[in-house]
Amino acid sequence: MAGINKEDVSFDRSDRPNNKIIVRNEDGSILSDVQVVELLEGRDRSLSRKWIPDNSRATGLFVLDIAIDLRRLFSVSLNSLEPEISSMTESKLRAEGWIESVNAFGSCLLAPKSVRETWIPALAKAIIEWQITSNQARTFSLMETLAVTVSNNANKIAGSIRARLVEDDKAKVIIEEALGGVDCFVTLSASAYVLTNIESEEALEHAEQKIIQILNEFDYETQV
Repeated sequence: MAGINKEDVSFDRSDRPNNKIIVRNEDGSILSDVQVVELLEGRDRSLSRKWIPDNSRATGLFVLDIAIDLRRLFSVSLNSLEPEISSMTESKLRAEGWIESVNAFGSCLLAPKSVRETWIPALAKAIIEWQITSNQARTFSLMETLAVTVSNNANKIAGSIRARLVEDDKAKVIIEEALGGVDCFVTLSASAYVLTNIESEEALEHAEQKIIQILNEFDYETQV
């Protein structure tokens, strides 16, 4: 669902007087102005303006998969043979109310409910609002999210948003809106790329609430 285009691009920061360029040698030492001039002698002399021929640029639709292991979420192992935290950090967490518990992997310290209730909405928002950004983009792009699917079945997640080959060199994007065991949330923007039936202006808000619900319903205290 994505592709690579080749194009000539430019890099120009000459309009920024505060744009300080630091040039270092192979030892990491900063070169003086005289040394930089000598280095650029006979070359493309500008460090603020560059012409980049045949540059690669990614385009198209991208799929991001995120897996959350609820058994490990909000807990740190107390296994001394495979330490995840130092003794100082362990003492600090205990003082802050973290609870000694047992999960599927052994003894652990579990974040108290008050901490989980604070972190869960923030975690859900971070997942939904994640996007690709670049401060070197030549053209503006919203990088909008078209659809989100949520499930506890990895195989169904893989099939819920996918591409189907229709010809040797072409593919059709498919969003399964009614796949069993999968909650699907489709934004209004998706209808510009895929035929959809359940697109909604509140799709991402509903997806965020679904993630919050799943994280809140898991029994972190009594896993074993």
